[in-house]
Amino acid sequence: MNSPLFRQEVIDAGRQRLTGTVVAAVPPSARVYTTLIVAVVLALALLLTFGSYARRAQVRGVIAYSQGVSRITPPAEAKVEKVLVREGQAVDAGTPLLTVSLTQGRDPGGEGIASQLLQIDRQYGELRRQKDLSGLLGSTETQSLRTQQQGIAQSLDSLVRQEKLVAEQARLAEAQLQRSQRLSKQGAATKAELEERQAALLARKLERETLAERIIAQREALKTIETQIASRAIGADQAGSQLAERMAALAEQRARLLRQDRLTLTAPIAGSVGDLAVRPGQRVDASTVMAAVVPSASTLEAQLYAPSSAVGFVRPGQKVRLMFDAFPYQKYGTGSGTVTWVSTVPTPPVGLNQTGSASEPMFRVRVKFDASETASRFRAGQLRDGMTLSANLILEDRSLWEVFLEPVLKAMRS
Repeated sequence: MNSPLFRQEVIDAGRQRLTGTVVAAVPPSARVYTTLIVAVVLALALLLTFGSYARRAQVRGVIAYSQGVSRITPPAEAKVEKVLVREGQAVDAGTPLLTVSLTQGRDPGGEGIASQLLQIDRQYGELRRQKDLSGLLGSTETQSLRTQQQGIAQSLDSLVRQEKLVAEQARLAEAQLQRSQRLSKQGAATKAELEERQAALLARKLERETLAERIIAQREALKTIETQIASRAIGADQAGSQLAERMAALAEQRARLLRQDRLTLTAPIAGSVGDLAVRPGQRVDASTVMAAVVPSASTLEAQLYAPSSAVGFVRPGQKVRLMFDAFPYQKYGTGSGTVTWVSTVPTPPVGLNQTGSASEPMFRVRVKFDASETASRFRAGQLRDGMTLSANLILEDRSLWEVFLEPVLKAMRS
């Protein structure tokens, strides 16, 4: 029987023996630890000195034109008859855009307003006839009065001439009476001749007084005629004015009916047609925006709505980071802009669902896009009116050392 030279335990122990060289572990020197600690302290000091902390607020907003868009709506429920322009067309102020017919001006049978217009035309014609007759009657009466005035003036002139002749006769009669009185004193004239001369002088004076009374009466009659002529002219003007006023009212009523039946909507400003939302034959109500006109010199901008808790720190000239909802910033990046204007009174958000507390006032902030940075990320035409966005407003920017030492500084101030 053969037995092994070495025991099995010795063989197993030899198999598990470690191999390699023995290295003695030497710990790093203190200088290395000191260098690392100094570097960390120095980095923290630099960070506290030159680092900054910015308190931000995220607000919502929309893209809008800087000068606003004129939106065309009908005055009441209407039917679109004609579309006179096309989208993108340049228009001037007053250019016809759409023709609509309003159902308010139509008869129950759908025949339009022909019967109402016919009635108004009849009333207008009757008033015109009355005005013509009134003018003719006034002209005839005035002509009659002027004829009477002319006759009285001629009669007055004749009386004045007669009065002058009688005055001359009275002067001659008085001269003859004085001569007869001298002759009577000399005994060359009889008493009968003297009395005859006196009677002739009295007759001439009486005739002169009679003519004077007739002249006064004719002058009064002439004044009465002149007053009647002036009064007739005033009455004719008043009557004509009343008739003209009634005719103008009928004309306005007729024009109003025509506007209600067929209305042409024009461009209120010069610009380009941005959108045509209707087609011929379509029925719309007063709240329907049928067309929009973009001003010629208008550019796109961001209109943000900041709550009262944040708007106090917003100033014109501040930089704003913009994140457009249509272009996720994780893929397309963000845009930038500059605050140009901050409203001083609360403004309800337009085109945006207000978030947050409903009782907190919102203030409008206008932001101008930075053309270079925004254009590098978004091609022309990608940003459009009405798109929603978010923006980061920097409310406060302080150094880190001020933040860390704020409790100490407050204690020192107090």
